Amino acid sequence: MRFLEIGAIDLKGDDAKLEKLRATAKDLSTVLKNAPAKTVCFTMAAADPGIVSNDPTIQEAMAALRKQWETVSNAYARPPVAILRAILLDAIVQAARLDDAISVAFVNTARNALAQAETSDEEAVWREAVGEIEAKVDARAEEEWATPEKITVDPLQYAAPASVAQKIKVPAVNRETLASLILRAAGPWGGNGSNQHSPHNNPQPWSASFSEKMSAAIADELEAMAKGLVPTPVDLSGPLSALASAVGTHVEKALASFSGATAGLQRRTNLLWWKEALYSPSAHESYLDLPPYAAAALMALDLHEQVPTYSPASVSSFLKETIRCLPVDPVAAESGKQEVAALVQDARTAAFMQPFRNLAAQYVQAAEGRGPLLSVIGHPQNPGTIDAGQLRALVGIDATAKMTPAEWGTYLFRELQSARATNVGVKRSKRK
Repeated sequence: MRFLEIGAIDLKGDDAKLEKLRATAKDLSTVLKNAPAKTVCFTMAAADPGIVSNDPTIQEAMAALRKQWETVSNAYARPPVAILRAILLDAIVQAARLDDAISVAFVNTARNALAQAETSDEEAVWREAVGEIEAKVDARAEEEWATPEKITVDPLQYAAPASVAQKIKVPAVNRETLASLILRAAGPWGGNGSNQHSPHNNPQPWSASFSEKMSAAIADELEAMAKGLVPTPVDLSGPLSALASAVGTHVEKALASFSGATAGLQRRTNLLWWKEALYSPSAHESYLDLPPYAAAALMALDLHEQVPTYSPASVSSFLKETIRCLPVDPVAAESGKQEVAALVQDARTAAFMQPFRNLAAQYVQAAEGRGPLLSVIGHPQNPGTIDAGQLRALVGIDATAKMTPAEWGTYLFRELQSARATNVGVKRSKRK
């Protein structure tokens, strides 16, 4: 545990206690892998030195520690928040190394939470943890965003059917019958139907009769032989159907390979178009016609809908720069920032934020202890203003803290990405 090295927690050199903390972190890591949706709450609690001891996440960590260290209550009159935060961070990193979805939620939540918390003494620990997991997320994102130099298509998978040898019986000529027919054609001595002319006495009529009867005899034999040589019809419907199916499957795979290989390029193209158009598909109007903070919030929603769960860290920067393209609100021009309390209140009540609230409600449950801002925005059972103390306890942000439109939009975007990554309805990827 790096918290020991920076002096954030002091076990007075007791290795037995250290093993208990490590065992607790392992137990909580298992809990997190079984319930990835807790990643956001775990991270927010771990990142805030001012988290209250009765927060549900801190209480859950304390219960896990008590299983490994039954006399912990004797050693600490109140829950040792600093130790529990260290355990939570260790548990998150362990789980994130094995689960890409937890990695996404941890990195995005940590980026938001650390910007609002006073963790200067722990900066090195968090920088190392976030850096390690963010590199893992970027590597996974590269798989979905990269455009390969060439597209490889597997060969056509088709096995030609075995050839079938046909047995043909060669017909035989009935020589006796043919001889009798030739004899009839040769002269009157061949019996009934014979040539009635003699080649000596009537050569011209004989020749005409001979050629007629001789050609008929030969033609009949040839036709009979031809009928005997006709092959049995071969049914090619099966092999042709198999070939057509194999070709169809091959073409589908080729098109899928092309589509998958160019998806990253198409996604980047679409994002550039979106940035230049500055049009909101969710609000069906230009961002330029909306107040800056309203536009920033909808930009976060619209970008979230356009990019996959596994996206590089540069996407957040892309959003920030896009929001900065908006005109400055004259009312807020002097300070350039607006208090979080007012922003949260608008997000909970403004009509333009209804699509955002609907998605937030799908992703997260109502706030119970420290959790994401989405839980407050997506479940505004009481539309009244949340008091400063309650806001601080629920989302870890001071009500008087101020944000620019770019900061507000980026914060919301990261929360959406975190929530989708660990939502039970989203297909996740685990690495062994």
